[in-house]
Amino acid sequence: MSSGKVMESLSHCRAISSAESRLACFDAAAAAIETAVKAKDVTIVDRQDIRKARKSLFGFSVPHIPLFGGGDRDDGPKTDDFTELNTTIASARPMENGRIELRLADSEAVWMTTDPMSFPPKAGAKVRIRQGAMGNYFIAINGERSVRGIRVR
Repeated sequence: MSSGKVMESLSHCRAISSAESRLACFDAAAAAIETAVKAKDVTIVDRQDIRKARKSLFGFSVPHIPLFGGGDRDDGPKTDDFTELNTTIASARPMENGRIELRLADSEAVWMTTDPMSFPPKAGAKVRIRQGAMGNYFIAINGERSVRGIRVR
């Protein structure tokens, strides 16, 4: 059962005037929802789950789907877009051509600078990653000058 049909069945029940018939309809709709959730045809998520998923995907190109707040619907509340991530560095290692690979502390995200850096930052350093124009990302460590970077994993 699709999520649209689940909502239709609930709306249909609300329109029934007889209390006994309405209760029977709601019982059937509740059973259908429970079955759909157990069969994983319908998943119920809250805003916190969506926010957590969107934050974990920061830096990746994600299709515009309603689950992540990027669908065609304009009638619901706007979800906040992540344009910036503030965290700390778990580890950093130098790469070729002066680039640095950064592992973030609060997630399993791995970023790499595309501009060379003269020094690898230390674990625990504060990092700010912000989204720029045309798919660019800028990484600033401890408030220093930003360098361009990309999300690797």
